[in-house]
Parts: sequence; C-alpha cells; structure tokens
Amino acid sequence: MLSFPAFNRSVILLSAMLFMAALWGLGHIPDANFQMIVFTCLISALLVDERSFSRRLGMALNWACCSSTVQFIFSISGVSPLLRIIFSLLLSLFIFSVISDFRAGCIVMLTGYLVISTPPGLRPALGRSIDIFIGVVIIMLVTTAGNITREQSPDTAFHPLRYSPYHALLLSAKLGIGTAIAELLPLHQSKWIMLTTLFINMSKSPDVPGAPLALKRIFAVPVGIILGGLLLGTFYRIDDRFIWLLPFIGAGGFFILYNCGNFFLFSIIFMVTLTLFADWRTGVCHRFQFWDSFFSLSTATLLGALPEMFPAPEDEGEKAV
Repeated sequence: MLSFPAFNRSVILLSAMLFMAALWGLGHIPDANFQMIVFTCLISALLVDERSFSRRLGMALNWACCSSTVQFIFSISGVSPLLRIIFSLLLSLFIFSVISDFRAGCIVMLTGYLVISTPPGLRPALGRSIDIFIGVVIIMLVTTAGNITREQSPDTAFHPLRYSPYHALLLSAKLGIGTAIAELLPLHQSKWIMLTTLFINMSKSPDVPGAPLALKRIFAVPVGIILGGLLLGTFYRIDDRFIWLLPFIGAGGFFILYNCGNFFLFSIIFMVTLTLFADWRTGVCHRFQFWDSFFSLSTATLLGALPEMFPAPEDEGEKAV
C-alpha cells in the first residue's frame, strides 16, 4: 500500500540529492566526493518530520557543525592509524552522547568516515566543512517545500530517539574496534566495516532490533553487487547521461524502506546503484575491479554486521531511550 509520508520523504531525499549532485558537478568541487550529498539528503529525509522552521534550522546547523568537525578531525588525523582509531572512539562517544537523535548521530559519523576516500590535508578538510554548511541551505529549502503539502499528525511528527549512555558507549566501542580492524586489514573498501555498523544502527527502531537487519545486510550486499555487475555486462559503456538516473534508482530503494520497511530489498538496490556509480566514476568501462570490490565489500560488510548479530542482554529490542 502506498504511503504518502513515505513518498513525500523519498521525494525530499531525491530533491536534496539532485540539488547537491548538481552543485558538486557544476561547481567542480573535487575534494567533496559525495560526502556532502550523503549528509544533505539523509538529514533532509530525517528532518522533514519537524514542522517548526526554527527548530529544524537549529538541528540542521548543529548537526552540520558536528559533521564538519568530525570529518575535519578524521581528515587531518589520517596520517596516523593510531590517531584515527583513538579519534573514532572518542568522537563517536561524544556525538552519540550530545546529539538528541541517534539517527542523526549515525549520519554525522557516516559523513566523517567517508573522508577516508577523499583527499587528505588541511585545505580539502576546510573545503568539505564549507560544503556541509552549504548543504544546510538545501536541507531547509527541500524540507520547507516538503512540509507545505504534508499534513501534520502524530505519525508524521519528528520524535528524537536518543541513545542511553550505555548504548552510546557500546556503539562507540564497536566503531573503534571496526576502525582498528579497517586499519589492520588490507581491504580495498575497509571503511565499509564502520559504514555497515552505522547503516544498521541508523535503520533500527523500537520495533526493529539490529540482528535481523544485520543478517539481511550480510546477504543483500553481495547480491546487489552481483546484480550491478550483471547490469554492467549488458552495456557497451555507461553513457554520461545515464548517471542521472542513479539518484532516482537510489531514491526508489529508500521509498521501499520508508514505505514497507524492506531493509533487504533496499540494501540490494543501494548496492546496485553504488556498483553502477563506482564503475562510472572509474571512467574505464567495465575494467572496474568488480571481483576485488565484491570480496572487499562483502568481507567488510560481514565484519561490520557481526557485532549487531549479538546484542547485549540489556539491548533486547528497544535501543533508544
């Protein structure tokens, strides 16, 4: 059954994604990667439930400040694996302790970890911080437009979900350990260990614990990569104009997640989209290292999902307080 709030949220996410992708491409912002797109579209989809403009702006600015700080520290500490591990533990503990919504905290940390594949250094880090704050403008535009046609009800109101100090410490420990493993293992996509943990935690709810989500993610990632590879095999090359269809495909996956909560199908569509995007980014037309990415991403996903398969006794079901 079609849910208008889910459709509305998906359109908001897609609009933010397209605005920031156009800004990235037309503005020739090489240092940003798609970090600023991820932050803008996910925060927009989360904040569309907040009807008050002033509260929405305050939260967007607060989270943008946290996100820019986290990515800046990760960027300048990248020269030292030990520093990155220490900062991963301390920053995540701080973020999940002070941010009022753990989903926003996951997005902030997700944005931070994405700098692992971006140019290091002070100047690029400062540039990415500015890009994130530019994203706040887009967030306010699309969420304000989305609220015009959205009826207010208890089901569509924004209800912050905060982690207890115990769960904040537990998730921080998982991310710290994941960062240590990522630094030690020679995986091509080692940051996906932490990203997987964050994706799963971001999708939790009082009715959906982490273990089923982790299991679905473990199987969905290799399936999605294989399907993406099969699609790549049907093209002689990926036309540059085709890449603009990928945001619509990705938004369709989010609509499935928002509409019926199908995390498995969402994860498959997400990985298909990512595989097509990664091949296009290489510019080498099928010489993209498919099997290397398949084994690296699948292994990293398994390592990131395993801790969620065995929740602590105090963490049965509801994770937020």
